[in-house]
Amino acid sequence: MRTYYIFKVKEEYIKLYHDKPSSLYSTFRQLLNLNKKDLPYAMQVYESLCERVEKESLNKQLYIKYHKDMVYTRTDKEHIINNLYKDEISILTIKNSHVLLTTNHSYSSFFNILIDYNPCFFVCDFENQDYFFLNDIKILV
Repeated sequence: MRTYYIFKVKEEYIKLYHDKPSSLYSTFRQLLNLNKKDLPYAMQVYESLCERVEKESLNKQLYIKYHKDMVYTRTDKEHIINNLYKDEISILTIKNSHVLLTTNHSYSSFFNILIDYNPCFFVCDFENQDYFFLNDIKILV
């Protein structure tokens, strides 16, 4: 299983880091590993880098896109794709600060709608040290 943290990075930082996403990834990784006593500093850095995710809007758009698909279900907090033909199970949780995606594949079907919603989302898989802007993955697929 892979766990992706998806951040809505502010436009000025997208321009700054687009050619060097490793630096942006490193910043997020350092924020993740800070001690609890450094939480105010971490929040300040995070809020300067990222915008809030429009939780209700994204929830609605996902539901509209997938609600007729047999492979899709939604609970109060999660969007779930269970596609037996692709052998894919993906669970997407939308929070105000980020989007959390857990999947058994490297590429989730949820990336398709997230690209349409905001192509500049920055995706981090801290466990596998993988990171990319969603608009870059569109080029690869």
